[in-house]
Amino acid sequence: MHGSWKLALPFGFVLYSLPLFLRVNGTSEYVIDEEFHIPQGLAFCRKQFDVWDTKITTFPGLYLIALVLNPFDYCTVTGLRLLSLIGAGINILLLYKIRRRTLAGTGGNSFAAHEAITLSVLPPLYFFSHLYYTDTLALTMVLLFYNYWQQEAHLPAAVFGAASVLMRQTNIVWVCMCCGITVLDTIVQQCAKERHLRADQVSLLNSQMWLQLLSSPQLLCNCILKIFAKCCFYASIILPFIGFICINGSIVVGDKSAHEASLHLPQLFYFAVFAAGFSISNTLRQLRPAGELLRRHLPLTFVACCTIAVIVHLNTVVHPYLLADNRHYTFYVWSRLYSRYWWFRYVMVPLYLYALALIYCGLRHMRDSFKFMFVVALLLVLCFQRLLELRYFLVPYVLFRLHTKPARKGYAEWLELGAHLLLNVVTFYVYFTKEFYWKNYSTPQRIIW
Repeated sequence: MHGSWKLALPFGFVLYSLPLFLRVNGTSEYVIDEEFHIPQGLAFCRKQFDVWDTKITTFPGLYLIALVLNPFDYCTVTGLRLLSLIGAGINILLLYKIRRRTLAGTGGNSFAAHEAITLSVLPPLYFFSHLYYTDTLALTMVLLFYNYWQQEAHLPAAVFGAASVLMRQTNIVWVCMCCGITVLDTIVQQCAKERHLRADQVSLLNSQMWLQLLSSPQLLCNCILKIFAKCCFYASIILPFIGFICINGSIVVGDKSAHEASLHLPQLFYFAVFAAGFSISNTLRQLRPAGELLRRHLPLTFVACCTIAVIVHLNTVVHPYLLADNRHYTFYVWSRLYSRYWWFRYVMVPLYLYALALIYCGLRHMRDSFKFMFVVALLLVLCFQRLLELRYFLVPYVLFRLHTKPARKGYAEWLELGAHLLLNVVTFYVYFTKEFYWKNYSTPQRIIW
């Protein structure tokens, strides 16, 4: 049955999405940022490598993939968008394989397939599967990297890790995260072996382990050799990237003015609400544990609430694009709630804390190395982005959802899938029926995620 799912999921997904894809493809020649991506993709597809739009801020990975269309003489807008749909079909297979491992036998292959379908129709992700944006194919490369890393196939993992960075620079964070997990796990394994214990009997938080490591030159040397053997391929990506940042002065290529890095801690809170809202199954299962966690530590809960309120007051950053671009849902959320009512952002503080507790409880079963590195990765990938953009949440959300606590399939999982499908219907209905015009555009504009 496992082999049947591996075939049925990607082909079923593409066939299901194809009529909708053709309808979306027929509505507009360019959809928002496609006005930069599509001309650049067409140029690379035709092997015109001397053409480069300086407003593009990412590496050329998305446009290099367009070369696969050249032998078929299919360098068209439809061909470029079709690459995203095919990438989404590959994603559902990778989601199935990764979730099958993290479920550890809970629920069987059909449950893993259900989870993969639910994630593949995540409304913001599913929408961009029909457009020529970086998101879908960048996620493909991240999932390929993560799939091989899980299997400890470090060379192919590094190849796809490099490809993911070529798609979007911030994906270097996920390469670093997995490299960090490998380093910490190797240290735990070597220390456990030295003490004739199982790895799960040794904790990263145990100071005795670190004293043992630092007081034994032989153990330290063994750890370094093991880490080098496993992580040398990842170092070949991370070190040149650090050199690129030093030379370039920024993670951004091209137009840096609209993408300047600045501390923006509330992004973590927005992400927590996003994750709690879309991961309905985790939210429903962890609703009581999260409440009990906060109630058991009331003094800490009070301090956390006050800290979040101070961060919201001092560090709420509003990017000009958020206020100016009425083609995104975030514009309406911000203008009708956050900007209109000064008190709204403070009313959200308890919800932010509860959403963070839901994420913690959903990942509480994971090993310490994963929890620590995932938190670090979240801070790095989210908290230096000035613009509130839901697309930036997709990769961290997918990795979070793939590792939520395994449980046998119940009504919560069906409710999550149903909510995703219903929201997709609403989203595409708004996209197809709501049109408006901008002064500097002759074609109608539409609302997207």
